[in-house]
Amino acid sequence: MSLFRLRTAVLALVLLGTGCESEAPFPTEDELEQLSILHTPSVKPEVDPTNKFGDNASAAALGHRLFEDKGLSRCGTVSCRDCHQGDSYTVETATAEGCGGQRTERNPPSLLNTGYNRWFMWDGRADRLWSQAVLPLTNPVEMDSDAVVVRARLVADPAYVSAYTQLFGTAPADESDGDRLMANVGKVLAAYQRTLNRTDSPFDADVRRFLAAVEAGTQEKDPAYLGLKTFVRKGQCVVCHKGRMLTDDKFHNLGLKDAGAGKRGQADAVDSLLSWKFNAAGLFSDAPTGLDAARLPTLRAQAQGKPDEVVGAFRTPTLRNVAMSAPYMHTGAEKTLEEVVDFYNEGGDPDGTFPGVRTVTIVKLDLSSEEKQALVTLLKSMTGAPR
Repeated sequence: MSLFRLRTAVLALVLLGTGCESEAPFPTEDELEQLSILHTPSVKPEVDPTNKFGDNASAAALGHRLFEDKGLSRCGTVSCRDCHQGDSYTVETATAEGCGGQRTERNPPSLLNTGYNRWFMWDGRADRLWSQAVLPLTNPVEMDSDAVVVRARLVADPAYVSAYTQLFGTAPADESDGDRLMANVGKVLAAYQRTLNRTDSPFDADVRRFLAAVEAGTQEKDPAYLGLKTFVRKGQCVVCHKGRMLTDDKFHNLGLKDAGAGKRGQADAVDSLLSWKFNAAGLFSDAPTGLDAARLPTLRAQAQGKPDEVVGAFRTPTLRNVAMSAPYMHTGAEKTLEEVVDFYNEGGDPDGTFPGVRTVTIVKLDLSSEEKQALVTLLKSMTGAPR
């Protein structure tokens, strides 16, 4: 049980014990603390020490071109953009189409604000944005590529040769290590993706206005009152969607129906990440002994210490720009935000339709129709302006 949920439960018991028939005024001191960190002024993503090209404008420009290039795929018909389309940088279907008409197992997550993420892919099998980029490139269902295909594409374009050589000091044709070439391509793709930020939103302005109303004692008259109250208290959304980016950067079992090959989620990703040559501690990291690398053994210890918590657990996505990224969940099962709210209101899908044990905070919520609508309105207000 989270500290916030424990405090809420204790508060409820205190009220019952005193015979109080009404709930505590919103927000309590703890709830006010939760609200106060939801609208932290936007800042650039933290520097990634494992990718020294992460904030290099020339790397981002090359990464942008490669992101749009279907020639990086073995079939020649699939680019990164094909799974991350339009302003939302995702697709409008539950899965995306890869080489040969194959379908991805999971819903492609939006790339908006992806530079702020701590873990990547739904199951967390990549720990850095640049190494994540290698996975769709080499996945036989997606781009079905390898160093031979990528090198040939780079060598065929003089502009690619020039840009790559200027950045990495070696021409693509002379890069003797194919894995090094793939890591470098991943790093420039990450540099581009780190520019895809939409943070400031009506939600942030609403929270700031609401906090001012709390100071004035007029919060119940604020238009965001019911939405924020539901988000923080009865809906318990803030347990997992907290902080500036509205995510706890952790993994949870939502009790979502899943019969796919990757249904065990994080449980099947930890060992492969820790042994992966492209992880933050690997040969191709620009800071293999830094803080990011040191977190990897901790990840294994956590998974081994609480094995029941990682089976069927998937990454908590940010709620920023969530109205742009339908359909939802790692399976793409929920088509609208209304369906997502109904899913959580019911406490997830029935036992036996998913692996593992649902996270303890996933329970029936008994939201009223007004509370559900207020929550949907709040979620839609989280769409930020392009930067």
